[in-house]
Amino acid sequence: MIYCVKEYENGGKIDVYAMVDTSASDYKNVFACCDYFAQQGAHSVIYPRFVDTIGYSLYEEIFITLKGTQYWGKCPDFTINGVWYEHEGYDITKDLTDRKKKADTFCKMMKRGVKQSDKIIVEDCGVSRFFAKRTIYNRVHFERQNINEAYIRTSAGLELLYKKED
Repeated sequence: MIYCVKEYENGGKIDVYAMVDTSASDYKNVFACCDYFAQQGAHSVIYPRFVDTIGYSLYEEIFITLKGTQYWGKCPDFTINGVWYEHEGYDITKDLTDRKKKADTFCKMMKRGVKQSDKIIVEDCGVSRFFAKRTIYNRVHFERQNINEAYIRTSAGLELLYKKED
């Protein structure tokens, strides 16, 4: 069961599966990502997480559009107009006092994100945009990772870092 939690006059809206844990630590951040796109007129849907995936009929029913992709068996966080996105955060109590710790945090979020979707949104951990863009470029061009879009979520909204050119 899906229910609408927010709707905009321009047609943008946010739907949430009833099974989504709205008390989860990252729910507010995922919601903020969806709200960013909904304000622009997009339809976003927040999906539940499953421990058991393949072979579990409810997972297979909800995530059917992932079947046949490298993400089958995964649980990306949400869709925007039917396209899957993954949000990655970090422990906000983590010590990010120097550049190396910020870089490690960013890289770990990207590493987790690419396992879930080719469109990734990470929380702002204070890395320079040059470092973030160079890291994504290296992952795409040298490591051949499948990244089509990457954003950093800031207090002002989402900041596009990378979008694959067709």
